[in-house]
Amino acid sequence: MSTSFRCLVSTVESDSHIWNLVYLQKLLEENGATVRNLGSCTPVDLVVRAVRESRPELLVVSSVNGHGHHGARVLLSALHENGLEVPCVVGGKLTTTESDNDRVRRDLLAHGYTDVFLGEDAIPRFRDFLTSGRSEGFARWQADAAVVPPWDATVSAAAGVH
Repeated sequence: MSTSFRCLVSTVESDSHIWNLVYLQKLLEENGATVRNLGSCTPVDLVVRAVRESRPELLVVSSVNGHGHHGARVLLSALHENGLEVPCVVGGKLTTTESDNDRVRRDLLAHGYTDVFLGEDAIPRFRDFLTSGRSEGFARWQADAAVVPPWDATVSAAAGVH
């Protein structure tokens, strides 16, 4: 894979913040990306259309309003329903409670995200992802297993989740 790549940056429909998208755009450009930033409150159909038309090598979804978990699921479902497969990562502040981060990360990885970047180490992990993706291909990335905290282990075991 080339060291340069095409990337779409988006947020979810409920998130009107733009500073995170600008930050990510600059970070991605510093790492070899040609970025199309779709802006805040991004409608799902706009993201679907942009992926279909521009065929990016990576879709980066960011939300910082604390309500991005649901929107991230809806967005990835829409891409799949339209037959669009693209390595897709999500991160930021996806819940209003930090203690939900592990559960949300597990859920979004299971839903099909290539990786989910939350918490204090999100940016260093994202940089590692970019470095690996540029040399190996983003689809080859293997996300670290999501942590199952002790209070969720019983619920996961009862539901048959391993």
